[in-house]
Formats: sequence, C-alpha cells, structure tokens
Amino acid sequence: KPAVRFDLPYTLERGKYVVTVETAAGPRRFAFDTGASQTCISERLSRELGLAASGRGTSGDFEGHRHAITYVRVPYLRMGEATYSDRQVIVLPDSSYIFRCLGFDGIAGSDLLRGFVVRMPNADSTITVTDDVRRLGLPRGRRMSRMELGGGCPFLPVTCRNGDRQARMYVKFDTGSAGYFHFSYADSGDAPPPLWFIDSLRWADGFATAVGWTNRNRVNSHFRGTIPRFEIQGTAIADMPVKRTFGHNRILGCKLFDWGQVVLDFRRKRFLFIPRGGEAKVPPQPACNFTLALSAGQLVVGQVWNEALADVIAPGDRILSLDGHPWDGDVCRFLLDPDPLDGTVCGIGTASGQHVILTIETMK
Repeated sequence: KPAVRFDLPYTLERGKYVVTVETAAGPRRFAFDTGASQTCISERLSRELGLAASGRGTSGDFEGHRHAITYVRVPYLRMGEATYSDRQVIVLPDSSYIFRCLGFDGIAGSDLLRGFVVRMPNADSTITVTDDVRRLGLPRGRRMSRMELGGGCPFLPVTCRNGDRQARMYVKFDTGSAGYFHFSYADSGDAPPPLWFIDSLRWADGFATAVGWTNRNRVNSHFRGTIPRFEIQGTAIADMPVKRTFGHNRILGCKLFDWGQVVLDFRRKRFLFIPRGGEAKVPPQPACNFTLALSAGQLVVGQVWNEALADVIAPGDRILSLDGHPWDGDVCRFLLDPDPLDGTVCGIGTASGQHVILTIETMK
C-alpha cells in the first residue's frame, strides 16, 4: 500500500479508462474497471509470464452469460506506486473482443483497490490513489455517503424520480461501462420491479448492441427510456437515459464523469460525488429505427424500434452490405467505429430469403 497519495496516469480509449500495469513481462495496458470484482489477464500475457493454472471455475459477463475460466497466481503486479505480490487473477480468452479489438492485456479490478481511496478523474488525466481520504483535500462541508461493496465492487445509492414518486436503489458504479444507466429487470420468478419512474418507455425484442467478454449474444426483450430526475448524493441529473441489462446488477457507467468527480473510500465504505457545477442535464439521445448487433461473429439486425418495420425485418436478419459494400466480417471495425449507425444504408437478407435495402435513421 502507498504511504502517501500518488496520481495514476490514464488514457481514455473507446470509453474505457486505460492504465499501465507493470508485470514481470514488462508494462502492459489494462482497463481500469471498478465493475470487475477480480483482476483479469489475457491468455497471451499468462503465457508470457509462464503461469500454470491454480484453479478453475466459471464467471459471467455483464449480459449474464457464464463461461469456464482459469485462475493463475501472478507473482508481481505494480500499478502506480502500489505493488501486489502473489496475486490470484482470472485468465480470459484472447478471443474476447476487449483484448482482440482494444489491444488490452488485462483488466484492473476492484480487488486492487481494497483498503484504498480513489478519486477520478482529475483534470490532468490522472486517477488519485491514497491510503487516507484526508490526503485528498476534499471540499469542506461535503460529507461522504455510505456505499456498499458487492464482490468488492462499489454500489452507490441513487434516487430515480418521476413527478411526485421516487424509487431508491443501489447501483454498481462500473468504470468499465462507457454508458449511462443500465437497469436489471426480472422477467419471471419474483415480481419484477416497477418501471413507472421511466419516461418514454419503449420495448423491443432483439440482440444487444454490445457483447460481454464472452462475445455471446442472444435475443432478449429490451427497453429504453429516460428518468426525468436522477439523483446521486444531492446532485440531480435531468433526463438520464436508461437501458436494460441482463446481469444481476443495475449499473451506473462512467458517463457520470460528464458531471463531476467520484471519490471512493473502499476501506471505510464511503463515497463522495463532486459536481462540476452548471446544469446537470443529458443531451438528447438519438433513437434509431433499428440497430445492428453481433451474433456468433455475424453482423445482424439487433432491435427493431420502428413498429412500421416489424413486417419487413426481424432481429437476427443478416446484414449483407453497408453503404453498398459487402460486409467484410471485420468485427473490430464495427465495434470501434464511434458512430457506425445513423445514415448507414444496409442491405439485409431476411429469414424469408428476401433482400431489402433500409437506411438507419434517427426517429422523431
């Protein structure tokens, strides 16, 4: 543990916070992910370090898919001025898009942060890590609130308001998520939680537009909308977008940093949100008539939001061409394109054997 505070440089890449972690094989790029309960490395890095399996098990991704994993013990990791010895980590397959497309060698999870205080992000593109919150010189008069730890990951209390009604809940704060708010919703079993706090609620069946580390996808029932007033530690954010997630946890992504800094005291289980000031309002989020998604390495129709297209295309119909060019199967290019959708002309092969041409357009 560091005796004093230090600043850990990061780069922001494709919505991920990327830090350098020193290993016995040299420095490597890791995603800084408070939503990961345990640190992970790629098969490639495990081979470079010559590590033998110390155990086996299963682990899930954020969409609820489970997959077999291997555990190894890494003799040495160093993140900033914090050094970790004989650390057990998870080995994820090199085929995972987070490694294959983003070029990472690992994921720095919340297990590296236990006993520390973390403030992020700083204006100089650093994350501050220290052993005592008093070293941060926080604004006077701001009291920290209680957070919970689930699997070592931080869960923060939030309030969702719509008119005179409110719903309070704990949500996992996940810097590995580049989005806003993702709500876990049970279809069966116990009574599902009410969704009255969501305005402009729309439903559509289909594939997700993103996949977890397992690269797996399946047809599910999705919803999207906005929360008129989303509150976190006294700061209200207007028109917070919300989408469905299929894991067990409700997730608040790092879009929260659009409005301020977050201080996480893992040892004392306290947190502080430091707003930047000004109006906390989400810009209008475009909704498209249909989306694209990946399924088994194939580009397909994801979700159909325009009811007028329900008899024309369906989730899972194959995308044959984009803007007149045959789709070349480059999964990484599709995932890394920051705006591959609006205005794209798609050639689609339907399940009935027809070929249709449709343009992805923003719905009014």
